[in-house]
Order: sequence, then structure tokens, then C-alpha cells
Amino acid sequence: MKIIPGSKMKPAEAKAAVDELYAKVAARWEERVTRSPFMQQLMSGKLPLSTIRLFFKNWGAWTIEINTLTACSYQRFLTFFKTHRELMAPLGEKIADEFMHPKPPGHYLVMMQTAKALGITEEEVFTQPLLSEFRAKIDFMRGVMFEGTAAEWYSCVTTEERIGHWAGDWFKALITHYGFTNEQATYFSTHHEADLEEHEEGVMGHGQFNRTVLQRLLEDGLAEERPTYGMEYCALTSVDLHAVMQRTALEEAERLKAK
Repeated sequence: MKIIPGSKMKPAEAKAAVDELYAKVAARWEERVTRSPFMQQLMSGKLPLSTIRLFFKNWGAWTIEINTLTACSYQRFLTFFKTHRELMAPLGEKIADEFMHPKPPGHYLVMMQTAKALGITEEEVFTQPLLSEFRAKIDFMRGVMFEGTAAEWYSCVTTEERIGHWAGDWFKALITHYGFTNEQATYFSTHHEADLEEHEEGVMGHGQFNRTVLQRLLEDGLAEERPTYGMEYCALTSVDLHAVMQRTALEEAERLKAK
């Protein structure tokens, strides 16, 4: 994807550029996340429940932090949203979705519903340090939020659309192989819907919102990229770090088993 700094793209060009980036993210995700030993074992019902617990304990804590960064994006990129006021309502709905659905404090509640089904307590989610590889991704995202450009941030969150599909794989695996009920696996069904579909009386799917913002940035000539970072780098690194989180859960589970 060739981005010329300051150059405004026509809507069709901008959409094509966004579609190209998302296609690269989808291919990288398929290779490094979906086909990984972690996901292949999960989807076939061969991933030990202890490893699932270990992953989800860290993932649950990770989600609490990433949702706060989503909220920060409103203030951080407010100038852009003042220009594109038609996106202010969808952004507000997106943030509210995370913190108000099904009731305050939001998606944290459905995360804990699934965590409890796995035997994970609130104390474990809130007070135990993240595995360093999980911390690596949240700190990468935080660094892009506060030091990067709007285009780099919205390239990082291209993975939100892939996480919607990933959540669908999790939901199917837990229901099919691990004896979970729909209510117990609700975290994954909720995010499959929220990230991919219009929901809750017209709330735009989170993935579609991110695509739209990135397209507007390209149309406005605001797709600024820093040396050694840039849109494609941020998007693919976000995928790679997700794969690392899965891999480290497998490795840590083996280490604990060997103790």
C-alpha cells in the first residue's frame, strides 16, 4: 500500500487501500493465529482446560486495559472527529458499548461470566500481573495511542475485525468440545457480534467503524506514518503480538506442568 504523505485520496482509492491493508491482516492472522498450534488444538477440543484458563485469565485482564485505550482515542484524536462529526455518534456508541452493555461497567461483566465458568476469580483477573507477552501487546498499543498517529492507531485496531472471527471460533469450540452453555461462553458470542455486526439497535460493528475512520483519514490526506512504524507495520505487529500471546500460554502451561 503506497501512501504519499499529505496526498488526499478519492473515496474509491481510499477504500481500496483500506481493503488491501485488511486483506494483509486477514492473511497474516490466518497464518499466525488461526493455524497456530494453540488455535488448532482449541478448535479440535485437544487444548487442555488448564491452558484455556491460563490464557483467559490473562486475556480477561488484557481486555480491561484495551477498552480504556479505546475510550482515550476520543480525546486523543478529537480534532479529526470534530472535522468528521458524522463519526462522533458511532464512536460514542462504540465506547458506550464497551462500558455500558449489558449494564455498567460493560463488557467486563460478560468477560467475568465466562471467566467464572472457567473457575477464574475476579481477584485473579484484577490483581495478578499479566504474562510479559500479554503486557507487550498492551504496551505496544498504548505507545501507538499516545506517541503515534491516528492512521497508525486505526491500523493497529484492524485486528478488532479479526478478533470477531476468532471469538466465533472460541465460542464454537467451547460449546462443541468443552461442554459450555451459551451463557457460559457469552464473552465470545458477544464479541463475535459486536466486532462484526450492527447490533443493539443500530450500533455500528466495531470492525466497520475502524475501517470507516481509516478510509476518512486517507481521503483527508491525514495518513501520517512515522519512520520504522507506519500503517502496515502497526497492523501486522498487532497480529503478530496476538499470536505471541497464544504461544506463550502454551509455553507457560508446559512450564507449570513440568514443575
